[in-house]
Amino acid sequence: MRIAYLIASSEFSGGAKIVFLQAEALARRGHQVTVVSPQAKPDWFRFVRSRFELASFRESRALAEADVRVATFWSTVEPAVDGARGPVFHLCQGYEGGFALYRDRREAIENAYRAPTHKLAISETLAARLTSLGFGPAESVGQAFDVENFFPGAEREIPNPPVVLVVGPYETDVKGVDVALAGLRLFRASGGAFRLRRIATVEMDPDEQSLGLTDEYHFLLPPERMPFAYRSSDIFIGPSRPKEGFGLPVLEALSCGVPTLLSDTPTHREIAGKAAWYFSDGEPESLAAALPQLTTRAARETARVEGPQAAARFGTSGVSERLERAFLRALEHPRSTGPTGGGVRR
Repeated sequence: MRIAYLIASSEFSGGAKIVFLQAEALARRGHQVTVVSPQAKPDWFRFVRSRFELASFRESRALAEADVRVATFWSTVEPAVDGARGPVFHLCQGYEGGFALYRDRREAIENAYRAPTHKLAISETLAARLTSLGFGPAESVGQAFDVENFFPGAEREIPNPPVVLVVGPYETDVKGVDVALAGLRLFRASGGAFRLRRIATVEMDPDEQSLGLTDEYHFLLPPERMPFAYRSSDIFIGPSRPKEGFGLPVLEALSCGVPTLLSDTPTHREIAGKAAWYFSDGEPESLAAALPQLTTRAARETARVEGPQAAARFGTSGVSERLERAFLRALEHPRSTGPTGGGVRR
């Protein structure tokens, strides 16, 4: 099959990494896969089997020749549908219509989700949500995760104070970083000690800086350094809100055997199960109360065993097999599109 992914931005992000991992995995299965973007080829990801085409969607040769097109963000749905000669898929990593960031574009997002595409989701939770919103049926293909570099480090003594890691931008509401920092502030006020390590793809927000909690802030930490950041941390906090699609850092932390404290959401339960500890979603007080459980040697030993086992359930090979089946099904039954239809409204 000739498969073309449309990606709006090639800048470093978890969402882009997932698209590239899918493309590479499908190419390893013998398909001709091209990632098309109007932005330059990223220097942070190595394309081995798949190809990258720098072109506008309208002028892309790979899109014109594709048997299957895959939109990867709501804004890429319209160019994916336009002029397609075969089935069009919409890979959903989170429903953007629920994000405060896109409040002013909600109508356009809803129109994109109503387009005649096959919906693919990266989790069962997200697939169910899209279906419940009337944008389905949606099929879960699972999360593409490259476990190779994410593994537990050598055992070491728990430092005093422990290093707490929180990943993601403070200002993006669905990430819940504001909740995590509020909980850490309460924990410190009650006598708890820690060093806070922060990693994000944007520079530190002034509101976060004013809190005075962050000891280290790593802006655009190179992907190859991320495993070391996890392994040198003692606690990982994943505070994402229910509208977040998945949260790749959770898998990375689990795979590195770091004691992991997560907001109690359906997505986090689907990812981590009993391998993580939980606090009530959106409640800093619950987070602060739960933190002491993760500083014990027993918690550390549990995380080193159960975390990698939970993360191992996800991987690129299984995702590529499910994608291949979905693409072939659509090619064999071109009229069975599945979505609500109606096209993209202009």
